[in-house]
Amino acid sequence: MEIISINPNKKFIKLIPETTLDLLNLYRIVSAGDIIYSDTSREIKKQRADGKVDSERVRVTIGVRIEKKSLDPLMRRLRFLGRITYTDAELDLIGKHHSLNVDVGSELGIRTEKDFSRLESFAEHYRKLGKAKKLLCVLLDDEQFTILSLSDSGIEVVHKGRFVSQSKDRPDEHLKSVENIYAEIAETIERKLEMENPAVVVLGNEIATENFLKFLKKEREKVFKSIKKVGHVSDGSLAGIQEALRNKLLDDVGGSIKPVRDAELVENFIEFMSKNWMNVAIGFEEVCKAIELGAVKDIIVAEDFIWANMHDERFQRIMDLVDERRIEMHIVLPNTEAGDKIRAFGSIVGILKYPMKLNY
Repeated sequence: MEIISINPNKKFIKLIPETTLDLLNLYRIVSAGDIIYSDTSREIKKQRADGKVDSERVRVTIGVRIEKKSLDPLMRRLRFLGRITYTDAELDLIGKHHSLNVDVGSELGIRTEKDFSRLESFAEHYRKLGKAKKLLCVLLDDEQFTILSLSDSGIEVVHKGRFVSQSKDRPDEHLKSVENIYAEIAETIERKLEMENPAVVVLGNEIATENFLKFLKKEREKVFKSIKKVGHVSDGSLAGIQEALRNKLLDDVGGSIKPVRDAELVENFIEFMSKNWMNVAIGFEEVCKAIELGAVKDIIVAEDFIWANMHDERFQRIMDLVDERRIEMHIVLPNTEAGDKIRAFGSIVGILKYPMKLNY
């Protein structure tokens, strides 16, 4: 979440959600009666003297006093419905109903006439976190390469390709082909460094990484100097990054990035479960039963599960306990191996305060 400004005098904050997880946190913090300010477009109709009607869409900043809020799990967006209380243009809109769709990247202002401390604490929390870091991982093996961007939004494939097999009778041509691909990878890294300045990591088998680094040192010294770590994995595809996460190869350079934190969290949970199976609740029914008994200490949940169940009364009870800080909740991103593992356990698990039998 990018926090643009905090104004206690006006009880107002301005922000931009940067991930779908930010949207879920925003949904929880905004209440009925709050006013959300956003840029939108409205169709304005004007009647000419001859009776014909002209229509045009104009850009306008409006403030909407929230009456209802909802989640769209399919589109991963929020929807706020209410009445317009403010516009920055001379338009007949005050008092009319309007719905605001909020997506990742939407700039919003939020003002409350009630308890500003909840909004201020929310904004200050994100401000202390600072600018989200990114990690650029280059994976190589003898046949393929994959360039991945790791951020708090998840894991994104930036570029991938294969090394073209050449005849052993023409080693010079094969070397030239490989160096052309190395140059292509280096150019991708240079663009990313210019745009986002991520930490760069090279992963692969020993021969593949060594040859690539030799090329960079000779031909692209700037890129070579930008590399923060070199590690060894057996695969140059997405499987390689999962291997690196499982083996905690990225913890020292990307430990604050969510996919890295998620991987460690889930691996630790699985290890704990294997030794203390009566101290865990697996799946929604067991977690709810343990919640009723006041036995839950921590919850790990897949983000998809929250989008689908936010309005479930039992899940609302869990979220209330989280808000009251009586239990800790850890949300795992989708489309990662860590997310897949939690989904295999029913998308939600709990760590209990004491051993108990729940599956009877």
